[in-house]
Amino acid sequence: MLDDPYLQNLGALGVSPERVDYVLCTQPHLDHVDSNTKLEDGKWVPTFRNAQYLFVKKEWEFWKSEHERGVENAADDGSIADSVIPIVEAGQAILVNGDHAIDDELHLSPSPGPTPGHVRLHLQSGGKKAMMTGAMIHHPVQCSEQQWSSGFCVDPVQSAATRRSFLEAYSDQDVIVLDAHFLAPNGGRIVPNGDTWKLQA
Repeated sequence: MLDDPYLQNLGALGVSPERVDYVLCTQPHLDHVDSNTKLEDGKWVPTFRNAQYLFVKKEWEFWKSEHERGVENAADDGSIADSVIPIVEAGQAILVNGDHAIDDELHLSPSPGPTPGHVRLHLQSGGKKAMMTGAMIHHPVQCSEQQWSSGFCVDPVQSAATRRSFLEAYSDQDVIVLDAHFLAPNGGRIVPNGDTWKLQA
């Protein structure tokens, strides 16, 4: 139930909800799924009626279990009930593995810690590479302070280990790292910074 201009921003780019083929949820925290559904006549229905919604199976099973047990989580705050379960009930959810390939240019890889089945999205096209990190990194300062995990991380220790492994692997690589949590600039390359790393816009 977040009130943000996401759909208006898509519309400004010429993308209507009907034209969307896939929706990827790197995790079901409320700020990652708030546009999955919309309220129509008192019922939550898929916003993107022609899309397949990709959820990592491990992630869905964890949050479904938490929801059924009535476990309260500040990062969920009702989003499983209003933004995920209606997608499953509508038959538009596709459960995939953490290393799922969407096509030749898009594939997922596991990045656990923020949530058990959290994934990042790799993009490759025209000789260029980029990666959308989901919630693996919340702020560029975590490039130098990998041990600082968000208060929303399900497993802060695993989250820090995943972050460090990612930074080691992608340091000085020709890959643009994109993160929806960053303020502008939202992307850049990971480069060495002494014994740690930094984001170079």
